[in-house]
Amino acid sequence: MPKGRELVGLPVLNQERGEEVGRVQDLLYDEKSAQVKALVLAEGGWLQQPRVITFDKLQSRGPKTFTVAGTDSIDSELPAGLRRWQEIKGLRLLNRDGQELGLVEDLVVDLPSGQVKALEVSTGLVNDLLEGRREVPLTGDFKWESQGIIIW
Repeated sequence: MPKGRELVGLPVLNQERGEEVGRVQDLLYDEKSAQVKALVLAEGGWLQQPRVITFDKLQSRGPKTFTVAGTDSIDSELPAGLRRWQEIKGLRLLNRDGQELGLVEDLVVDLPSGQVKALEVSTGLVNDLLEGRREVPLTGDFKWESQGIIIW
């Protein structure tokens, strides 16, 4: 299963014309359903509106590219209530007793469903090098706060 960082930068192609409509700049994540709900495309200029494709409008979903039926699938407003992938990195992961388990480094995403199956967690540079980063499955209850995530 790919991680969020592997999806960022992938091209999004128009199926009708076979041309690239943009590249993934960010993922929009719904913490309640543990689902990637939309892709934000990299902007072409400094005053352009955001370009967003909701996950349900994608014709194919990775792992090397995404496709849409046409440019009418692209919206210019970010859906409300979703968290940006870039905002998730660095959040503290705590257990219910308040013990820190590490810092969230990434999401592990099932394609083509968009379901987030786990959080990739760092416990420090030395541990990451010696033992590798851990994946904490998103099973059970999670409470998302502005500064961290609490698992029950």
